[in-house]
Amino acid sequence: MRIVIASLAAAVAVLLIALAAFPWGLLRGPAERALSRHYGQPARIAVLDRVDRFGFHPIVEARGVRLPQARWAGAGELARIDRVRARFSVWAMLTGRFEPVDATIEGGRIGFARAADGRVNWRDGPKPASSDRRGERPMLEQIRLNDVRITYKDAKRDRDFDVVLNAGSAGLRLSGTGHVKRNPVTLTATGAPIVAGRPWPFRAAIDGPAVAISFVGRMDGPLDINHLTAKATARADDLALVDAIIEAGLMGTQPVRLSAQVRRDRPDWRISGLSGTIGRSDVAGDATIVKRDGRTRIDGRITSRRFAFDDIASDAGLAKAAAKRARFGLRLIPDTAIDLDNVRRTDGRLSVKVDRLMWPGPSPIRSLDAVIMVDRSRLEIAPLRMGLTHGTMAGRITVDQRGGRPPELKVVLDIDRASFADFLPGTIDGPLTGRARVTGRGLTVREAIGRGDGAVALVVREGTIGARTASLLGQDVGRGLTTDKDKQTGLRCMVARLDIRGGTARANPVLIDSHRALTRARGTIDLKTERLAFAVNGAPKGDSLLRLQGTIGARGTIKRPAIELPEKAKSVGGILAMIGDAIADKQEPAATDADCAGAANRALGVH
Repeated sequence: MRIVIASLAAAVAVLLIALAAFPWGLLRGPAERALSRHYGQPARIAVLDRVDRFGFHPIVEARGVRLPQARWAGAGELARIDRVRARFSVWAMLTGRFEPVDATIEGGRIGFARAADGRVNWRDGPKPASSDRRGERPMLEQIRLNDVRITYKDAKRDRDFDVVLNAGSAGLRLSGTGHVKRNPVTLTATGAPIVAGRPWPFRAAIDGPAVAISFVGRMDGPLDINHLTAKATARADDLALVDAIIEAGLMGTQPVRLSAQVRRDRPDWRISGLSGTIGRSDVAGDATIVKRDGRTRIDGRITSRRFAFDDIASDAGLAKAAAKRARFGLRLIPDTAIDLDNVRRTDGRLSVKVDRLMWPGPSPIRSLDAVIMVDRSRLEIAPLRMGLTHGTMAGRITVDQRGGRPPELKVVLDIDRASFADFLPGTIDGPLTGRARVTGRGLTVREAIGRGDGAVALVVREGTIGARTASLLGQDVGRGLTTDKDKQTGLRCMVARLDIRGGTARANPVLIDSHRALTRARGTIDLKTERLAFAVNGAPKGDSLLRLQGTIGARGTIKRPAIELPEKAKSVGGILAMIGDAIADKQEPAATDADCAGAANRALGVH
């Protein structure tokens, strides 16, 4: 047994001595082949030598390192390094990891590139699956860089950089120029001298007239980008310019100024103290971003004292929306996209609170309080509460895109203690109650509702209406033309229920009952185009000086209705006949009061 143990110990000792004295320069060929496989281009190393003689942290030096540029990236070289010297751990090497603890690079030229389709020249083949493993901490004890130039051309994000990097006993220095979406920028970065095991202060900035972003903080160790704390600030003409740098999937906006504290512990981020402005809007909040099992979860909070939805659209986006309005006319139903494909691997919870909503025109919606939940391609906004000038609109909105089908939109909203005059000033004034239950599939809100099923109901009880308007709605032309325009009359009720099937809304019923007249409407609205096809019949509740006989048509769109008079009212003879009927007392019977309570209860019985 002693002989066996002694033999084994001697064998291990021989192996350790051989490993400690291994001539690493013999691996020049395998190193070239490994680099060639990784980059997809034939790599060349002119000289590879071991500088020291013995030890488990050997020092090797490579000279004349050349990597050709990928064919699609143009002429030149991906990398050309005159001399690189590194000290590394043999034990890490035995496990397949090359971890230098000391490195020197002199005379380096590196040209990174990314194509519009996402291909990159520093890796051959497709992008590997994103990893949510904890970031390893680099073991660097010293790094020296002398005259190292790095260029980067990114066709996918429309950006390019050209920087020079130096590092030594005075610390790390980077400087250069570039473009972000064709906007010129300068790049600077500084870092403290590298001392192993100590936090590493750093500053980095991209600055230009159109976009600027900076980070000031410290990494847990030298060049430990996986573990850092920093103050981040951003200024840009458009948030999309910031996104071109950080690649977070941000939308185009009006000019932004933002700042926040960030903490990274790869793969997670924590953002706190976010504050700033987007156009006229102010925002504040915090968030955590966690990556696990190939999915990203975002939990956060956003608050705003005042907010305008137009601020989360760029000038180009606003111009596109204006052109669409000019082409198709004003629309009530928004064209907001609800396709969740771009967040299919994202989950989370975001609370949103806006004290004051600002609109380009009059709107009764004054504030917003909501919680947005996303879970595996299902989005739910609940609870959702919108403060109105008077009363509230509350409920929930869900978008479900599970199963590979187009998104299913479900809208459940109730209006309570509101005022109808806040929605349509100068028409009817009275307490408004409403309900909406609509379900449909589509890539936008307009498309989903244009194919949807459900019902919408609005009820006004015990209000007022202009006396002239009430008479004209009752087809009492005589009193409608002779009544003072400022005079009001009592409104018993307005009841409007629209049953929706396949994107067509049908009146069931639509009526306006005032002290002067009773008006009923029947017909449909095509929610795809918002075009009206209504027939309106009104009758006064008393004698009429001149009563318009027949049915009034309502065409056009919801935002721009067009009234069509009966055939009798389109000719002199027809008008004279109506006058003759009034003189001869041959008018149709007067209207009686409608069953307002019953009609309102039936209309609001939405399931």
